[in-house]
Amino acid sequence: LLSAFLTGGRAMPGMDASDSDYMLDETVFDEEKASDFIAANMFDDSVLVWDTDENGRHILAMSDEYWSLVQTLLVYMFYDDGEGYVDLGLDNLYEFTDDGRLIGDTDNTWLSIDGQPVAFYYENTIKGDDGQAITGRVPALLNGERVNLYLVFDDENPYGYIAGAGYDYVDGQTETVAKSMNELEEGDKIDFLCDYYSYSGDYQNSYMLGEQWTYHKDCEISNTDVGGNTVITYLLTDIYNREHWTPGIKQ
Repeated sequence: LLSAFLTGGRAMPGMDASDSDYMLDETVFDEEKASDFIAANMFDDSVLVWDTDENGRHILAMSDEYWSLVQTLLVYMFYDDGEGYVDLGLDNLYEFTDDGRLIGDTDNTWLSIDGQPVAFYYENTIKGDDGQAITGRVPALLNGERVNLYLVFDDENPYGYIAGAGYDYVDGQTETVAKSMNELEEGDKIDFLCDYYSYSGDYQNSYMLGEQWTYHKDCEISNTDVGGNTVITYLLTDIYNREHWTPGIKQ
């Protein structure tokens, strides 16, 4: 865990990665104290238990100490087509009760383009003096070639827009994404892609999702009811870059 922290660019409460350089110096780094700190700030998955509130909603309650160990929180949706699960991706949309409990249930909607639900994967939230921008990607075929469509949601475009398509996607490297991005042209043929899993959770293959779509600048990005049965789970990433999953909730 200590190695993951030192190499992962992660932050402990009150400390960011720039403060951790001294920990690489064996003359000043106290391994025992660091180990004690990590042991006292471990995330125990046993707290990830859904309860039901008076309104019948699934609720996850954790102490402030546990929430302080959570660096990111994302929601994962799978669509049950009767034979397995269609992976619809990860998003950063979630809701809390007034007293700080996570609400597990959703309205069963997911991001769509011109009404077609797509597999969307949240990438990053970029904050600056002029506001913030949320980025994500949608796997697709562009005129038959494998790409990721990059979506941006910012203050000027709260409902989002397609910024372009990247042929050489490198996970987590925003600058590389920007350099490799290509603009879409009116009339481009898009086939949305999704991963497919068996009920036991084994990856099966990637398939086209929905009908072929023709790109146009005025396309509408929105949330659409996906219909049918879905399963929701939440991904919590802690300060040591370890991932923790809640039990799935059938919607």
